[in-house]
Amino acid sequence: MANSNYLDIFDILVSNEKVPCKTLQELPKMGFLDPSATEDDLKIGSNVEIPLWLAETLYSRRPSLVSIDLPKIYKDTYREILNADACTIDLHKFAQYFYELGCYIAKYDIKGGVATTLVNTYKQRFRMLLAASVSHDSIGTMQPLSASERERAIAAATTEHALLGWLQRGDSLLTTACMVANHRKRKRAEMEML
Repeated sequence: MANSNYLDIFDILVSNEKVPCKTLQELPKMGFLDPSATEDDLKIGSNVEIPLWLAETLYSRRPSLVSIDLPKIYKDTYREILNADACTIDLHKFAQYFYELGCYIAKYDIKGGVATTLVNTYKQRFRMLLAASVSHDSIGTMQPLSASERERAIAAATTEHALLGWLQRGDSLLTTACMVANHRKRKRAEMEML
């Protein structure tokens, strides 16, 4: 994983998400990856769901041992739904790490629609994310958010709360800096000379 963040917990959880793969070579002693396999070896053409980190490792070998398929949330039918109205989808239910996994999966998308869908989905869901970040007590509105959206909403709510507290405190009044005031006086003097 070239763009992985080695110590980032979200990246570790994303790379542990399972993705559908098809074996291109026979994999000896790997039959345990397919729950329906009766043999120790994984045959050519077997469809398995394996963690992303393993899929990318097997894919990067030369020759590739597996081909990585798109998870169902990134396929054409779901992309059409997401492009139509992304706010109706419970991303937490379908893909907790929708955006992060999508960034990894986008390089395996031949048509190139995953990256566009990620941007469009975020644009559509931004208003819902903003509403969730402003309301401090409505955890129910945060349920359909993905993990990264939820993290951003919590951070925004914390920042909003800190800003409101600072504004209500009123002990630190904002005043014009001396440098700015002197600059304005100089500008005014220059304008009067002309």
